[in-house]
Amino acid sequence: MALNDAELARYARQLALPGFSPITQEALAAARVHVVGAGEVAGPALLYLAGAGVGTLLLDDPLDVAPEDGAAWLYGRADVGEPRVFAAAAALKSAGAFAKARPYATGAQPTHALVCAGALGTAREAAERARQAGLPHVVAAVEGDGGEVVSVPPGAPCFACASRPGSGVPGRAGAAAAVGALAALELMLLITGAAAAPRGRRIDLLEGTLQMRATTRVPTCACARGAIP
Repeated sequence: MALNDAELARYARQLALPGFSPITQEALAAARVHVVGAGEVAGPALLYLAGAGVGTLLLDDPLDVAPEDGAAWLYGRADVGEPRVFAAAAALKSAGAFAKARPYATGAQPTHALVCAGALGTAREAAERARQAGLPHVVAAVEGDGGEVVSVPPGAPCFACASRPGSGVPGRAGAAAAVGALAALELMLLITGAAAAPRGRRIDLLEGTLQMRATTRVPTCACARGAIP
């Protein structure tokens, strides 16, 4: 669907960036992203995605807003005790006039997934569900002053292949925001087709320094069956 005048005006600065065009903006508008988690990593990512014009954000988080969730950029004191998915959806309405945010439900038919679950086990389960569904997805995790972002196009090594055991050090708010922003950018690249390399990649953030590398497959992993060589 072609952009209307209001959308062209809203995204004029973004459309001027190298690699962006009305076609890529239309791809963002058509995307339906299943977002697992609505905490401190997901919050900045959701705001960036809504502001960039991602069409539908399907929020999936079972928790209520806690006092410490102010670090997620989405919640205020009045939201404490409310379900995260509803409070986040309300906050995102003002972030992107053309983006829709709603709770994820069975049958929602997402086109992509963003996994920002707090626990590594939960993240692996959500990433594996996305892989089995054939959804391009990005997984983000924060740890201490840094974290990791793993991009998984269809056929690429899965998150379980690319991830590593964590130290268990809680992530700090500044690191969570940085990792969330990186995850949003990686997802936008997947949606627009600018980073559709079959091998995927991993970004590590350590003390303010980024390290990127292609992900590699564990030969015995289930994702190796029918994979792109």
